[in-house]
Amino acid sequence: MLKALVITTLLLGTSLIAQELSGRWKGGFKAEGGDHGISQLIILHQNGNQLTGSGGPDDSEQYPIENGTVNGDKIHFELTTARSKFFYDLKKTESDLNGTMEIKSVNRVSNATVNLTKEK
Repeated sequence: MLKALVITTLLLGTSLIAQELSGRWKGGFKAEGGDHGISQLIILHQNGNQLTGSGGPDDSEQYPIENGTVNGDKIHFELTTARSKFFYDLKKTESDLNGTMEIKSVNRVSNATVNLTKEK
């Protein structure tokens, strides 16, 4: 009986996180040494521990999410544009996703902080 209760609790917790992650997340990132933030719109769809969707600066410019995973409150995904690849490592808190991002382009690697809030 206790084992069934623990399994049920874990499954309910996972489905609640899935419901919380799916949706539109707005905010931005600021590169280290940068003097201003850059807008972000991330649209997430979660199926178990897999994360799909798209991301970019706004609705008119979106790129598919690649290698999206969810492990508890930790989220990882990648976006590839014509000039750069973005590696997101975020953590779910109350109503936000916060963390870091590595940006790789042909001539440069930089890091940024990311802050996103779910649209209601």
